[in-house]
Amino acid sequence: MTEDKHLYEVKKATLSFLGKLWEENYRKNRDHILRTPGVARLFDRFKSIPAVVVGAGPSLDRNLRYLALAKGKSVIIACDTALKILAGNGIIPDIVINLDPQMKVMNFFDGVNSRGLVLAAPTIAYPPLRESWEGDLFYYNKHAPDIPLLTEIAAKHAEVGTLTPGGTVLSVAFDLAFKSGADPIAFVGQDLSYTEDNAYAAGSHFGDYKSKEIIDMPGDQIVESEDIFGRKRKTQKQMAVTKQWFNWAFNEWNPNKKRGIYNCSEGGILTECEQMPFNEFVSRFCNKKVNVGWAIKKASKVKR
Repeated sequence: MTEDKHLYEVKKATLSFLGKLWEENYRKNRDHILRTPGVARLFDRFKSIPAVVVGAGPSLDRNLRYLALAKGKSVIIACDTALKILAGNGIIPDIVINLDPQMKVMNFFDGVNSRGLVLAAPTIAYPPLRESWEGDLFYYNKHAPDIPLLTEIAAKHAEVGTLTPGGTVLSVAFDLAFKSGADPIAFVGQDLSYTEDNAYAAGSHFGDYKSKEIIDMPGDQIVESEDIFGRKRKTQKQMAVTKQWFNWAFNEWNPNKKRGIYNCSEGGILTECEQMPFNEFVSRFCNKKVNVGWAIKKASKVKR
C-alpha cells in the first residue's frame, strides 16, 4: 500500500507540473518528428548482444574502468545524467536516453560534443535539445495509457515506437535495451538510493551533491527502501517508484528469466534481479566485438 501511494503521488505531481509543457513541446517538435526516425527501428536490432544500462549513481565511480573494456563489445545505453562523466573518461555511449522535457535538461549536455552521438528522446522533449543536437536522434512515445495527451500523441505517431517510463530515465533505458533484444543486460551506477557520502557519481552533473544535502531537504520526498544487503536506505519517492517499476517489468516481461538481467551496481536498492560484480559481467559476456554504430546508422536511414 505504501508503494502504491508513492506511485500515485509521483504521477499526480508529474501531471500537474508538466502537463502544459508536454503539449507545448510536442507542438514545436511535431514537424521534426515526421521526418525523424523512431526507436521502433532499434527494436530487435541487438538480439543476443550484451547491453549495459548506465546510471549516474555513486557506484559508477568504481566501475568506469570496466565500462571502458565493455565498449565495442556491448551496447552501452546511458542516461543523460551520466553522459558527462562517461565523455570525460573517454567512454562514448552507443545511445544516450533523455526523458526530462524541461529546460534544466540542457545542463546534462553542456560542454559535451554531441557530434557522433546517438540520442533517444521523447516526442515531448525540450525543443532546444533536439535543435542543438548534432548527432543522430530517435524519437519515442511515452507509454502512459492513463494520460490522455500522451496517448493521443502516441496514436498520431504509432510508427515511432513506445517506451515505458517508470519514475526515472533509467526505466526508459532498460525498456530500450530489452526491446532491442539485448541479452544479457547489466545495470551499473543504478543505486536508486543514497549512501553516507556522495549522492551521484563524481564528474556527473550532480557530482558535487552530498547525500545528506538531499536527505535533509524540506518536504516529504525522502522515504526508505531495503538495499541489496538487506539494509534500510534513504531514497526519493521517485526512485522508490522506479524500483517498484523494475520489479513489475522483470516479472511481466521476463517471467521465466529467459533473458539474463544483472544488477552490477554492487549497491543500491535494485533487488529483484541477480547480483553480479561488473568486472565479472564484462569478463563473462563482453568478449566479442560488435559494430553497434553501424547497426544504428543502418536503422537511422529513413525515407524523407
